Amino acid sequence: MAETTHEFSFVAADEAATLRCAAWLAALAQPGWLVVLEGDLGAGKTAFARGFIQAKCGHKTDVPSPSFTLVQPYETAVPPIYHADFYRLSAAQEIDELGIVDALDTHCCLVEWAERAEGLLPLADVRVTLSHMADDDMARHIAIEATPDMLAALAAKAARDAALVDFLNQADWSDAHRAPLAGDASTRRYERLHHETGSAILMDWAKGPDGPPVYGGKPYSQMVHLAEAMPAYCRMVDWLAAHDLAVPRIMARDEGAGFALMDDFGDAHLANDKNLDRPVFYREAVANLLHLQAAPAADFLAAYDGAVQAVEASLFTDWFLPDRHIQVSKKAAAEWQARWRVLGDELMTIAAPVTVLRDYHSVNLLWRAGAQARYRIGLIDVQDALAGHAAYDLASLLCDARIDVDADLAGRMKRQYMDARFGQDQAARDDFEAAFAVCAVQRNAKIAGIFVRLAKRDSKPDYLRHVPRVLGYMRAHLTHPALAPIADWLDTHAAQVLEVRDD
Repeated sequence: MAETTHEFSFVAADEAATLRCAAWLAALAQPGWLVVLEGDLGAGKTAFARGFIQAKCGHKTDVPSPSFTLVQPYETAVPPIYHADFYRLSAAQEIDELGIVDALDTHCCLVEWAERAEGLLPLADVRVTLSHMADDDMARHIAIEATPDMLAALAAKAARDAALVDFLNQADWSDAHRAPLAGDASTRRYERLHHETGSAILMDWAKGPDGPPVYGGKPYSQMVHLAEAMPAYCRMVDWLAAHDLAVPRIMARDEGAGFALMDDFGDAHLANDKNLDRPVFYREAVANLLHLQAAPAADFLAAYDGAVQAVEASLFTDWFLPDRHIQVSKKAAAEWQARWRVLGDELMTIAAPVTVLRDYHSVNLLWRAGAQARYRIGLIDVQDALAGHAAYDLASLLCDARIDVDADLAGRMKRQYMDARFGQDQAARDDFEAAFAVCAVQRNAKIAGIFVRLAKRDSKPDYLRHVPRVLGYMRAHLTHPALAPIADWLDTHAAQVLEVRDD
């Protein structure tokens, strides 16, 4: 810790605050870190370790005290974690058998009672000291010694938390119990708040810096109109609510700061609840789409045209193909985009644009068992909506990247949708079938690139397990004649790339 010049100091009012502080440190974790946790018995060392580990592995991860096992590994974390407790060491030399020192080559190691192996461990990269507060038995003082850049990052996170506490005070939710919720692939962060009046969901969305200008001098997010701050979310939620869709009511908001307190729709969705009646769920999800698309697209939405779809599809050539050891020329990549631009613009001419949520799929459709009919489908993650072809959201639903959708059920749901919209108008049905195939292939080409990017750039390898499913959707819909230009490009530049690899 030669670079350490100061320490970060934080007073945690309760265990939940200790867990939050641990999560701030976990966000900075690197392989090779030795994090020493110090404090008297009952000071909260194991609670801090639990907060750190759950921040990396998910808030439902069981984190037992390693008092008896001495070491508990968490290999799915990025970086992988060892949590050790040396309190019961009979001799310092026993750490050689635990593999802690060797693990520091690849792991982040959290060690309680490290002083019992004094002289046998390297210098700590981070030292966390927890102590009781004299005037409050529930509170803890947390001091973290680390490098100046880490301390600055921790201070920024603490300042953000203080602003959030002020927001909750103004919303009369200051005494709520706060618990982290699993996030998504974005920079948004969520908590579930429990209050004497019920529960609520807190969205914490601080506007971050733009990404690199890699597409025509602009960041990807700007080129494809991704929402970058809280006002876009609130505007879309307000519009959907005004059009009689089930979205969480925003009870309190500070759009400038990036905080919103919303109704809690629970967390039952198709990707995590196998007991949901899938035919009923999909029937109501389709009914929701039909209702949404009966209205003209929201007038503040950008067009989901060929220019946007081409940039999205470029993630396939920029990320997915290189992961398959295929490098295409700049000319070929430009041709890939050009073909998608034509297809995307054609979609905008087939029918009047509707509001397209762009992520109308399992994890964003919450089942509300106490509601009725289509209101049982609660919509979340709606901030990236655009004005585009109606087939896109149906393709999102029935070609779900996160879960398997039974082919017969998907066919019935598509027919239900087309029967309601087009009746016996065969020309309209044929146009929609073509549009559906285009949307399904474009969306899944984009997702294949996103999932590889999340794994390679953002250290989230779990997304790769969905890639075979995504490729399956592409193979299935590439057979439609409307996709002939894309199938031809793939045959020429990336033959067999959609086949599932053994590894």
